[in-house]
Amino acid sequence: MPEAILNEDWENEEVLDIDDPRIPDAIRDFGAGFRNPARYVIDLGHGEYVLYGADGELLDLCYLK
Repeated sequence: MPEAILNEDWENEEVLDIDDPRIPDAIRDFGAGFRNPARYVIDLGHGEYVLYGADGELLDLCYLK
Protein backbone atom coordinates (compact mmCIF):
# COMPACT_ATOMS: atom_id res chain seq x y z
CA MET A 1 0.00 0.00 0.00
CA PRO A 2 1.64 3.28 -1.08
CA GLU A 3 0.13 5.23 1.82
CA ALA A 4 2.33 3.29 4.23
CA ILE A 5 5.53 4.73 2.77
CA LEU A 6 4.40 8.34 2.54
CA ASN A 7 4.64 11.14 5.06
CA GLU A 8 2.09 10.80 7.87
CA ASP A 9 0.94 14.38 7.20
CA TRP A 10 -0.89 13.08 4.13
CA GLU A 11 -2.57 10.20 5.97
CA ASN A 12 -6.14 11.09 4.98
CA GLU A 13 -5.37 12.04 1.37
CA GLU A 14 -5.95 9.79 -1.64
CA VAL A 15 -2.64 8.58 -3.05
CA LEU A 16 -2.77 8.12 -6.82
CA ASP A 17 -0.45 6.25 -9.14
CA ILE A 18 1.39 8.60 -11.51
CA ASP A 19 -0.31 6.79 -14.42
CA ASP A 20 -3.80 7.47 -13.11
CA PRO A 21 -5.80 9.19 -15.88
CA ARG A 22 -6.78 11.97 -13.45
CA ILE A 23 -3.15 13.13 -13.35
CA PRO A 24 -2.45 15.72 -16.09
CA ASP A 25 0.24 14.87 -18.64
CA ALA A 26 2.25 17.95 -17.62
CA ILE A 27 2.53 16.64 -14.05
CA ARG A 28 3.39 13.15 -15.30
CA ASP A 29 6.11 14.53 -17.58
CA PHE A 30 7.52 16.72 -14.80
CA GLY A 31 7.59 13.76 -12.40
CA ALA A 32 9.48 11.61 -14.91
CA GLY A 33 12.39 14.07 -14.91
CA PHE A 34 13.58 13.35 -11.36
CA ARG A 35 16.56 11.11 -10.58
CA ASN A 36 14.04 9.02 -8.66
CA PRO A 37 11.01 9.35 -10.99
CA ALA A 38 7.64 10.13 -9.45
CA ARG A 39 5.49 7.08 -8.83
CA TYR A 40 2.77 8.46 -6.56
CA VAL A 41 0.81 11.70 -6.58
CA ILE A 42 -1.48 13.41 -4.11
CA ASP A 43 -3.88 15.81 -5.79
CA LEU A 44 -4.43 18.68 -3.35
CA GLY A 45 -6.95 20.37 -5.64
CA HIS A 46 -6.77 23.74 -7.39
CA GLY A 47 -4.00 22.38 -9.66
CA GLU A 48 -1.63 21.55 -6.77
CA TYR A 49 0.13 18.18 -6.59
CA VAL A 50 2.60 16.44 -4.30
CA LEU A 51 4.98 14.03 -6.03
CA TYR A 52 6.60 11.01 -4.37
CA GLY A 53 9.07 8.43 -5.63
CA ALA A 54 8.42 4.69 -5.42
CA ASP A 55 10.45 4.55 -2.20
CA GLY A 56 8.34 7.26 -0.53
CA GLU A 57 10.82 10.08 -1.11
CA LEU A 58 9.06 13.45 -1.28
CA LEU A 59 10.08 14.86 -4.64
CA ASP A 60 8.21 18.12 -5.05
CA LEU A 61 5.10 20.15 -4.40
CA CYS A 62 4.03 21.62 -7.73
CA TYR A 63 1.10 23.29 -9.42
CA LEU A 64 -0.33 23.92 -12.85
CA LYS A 65 -0.65 27.48 -14.06
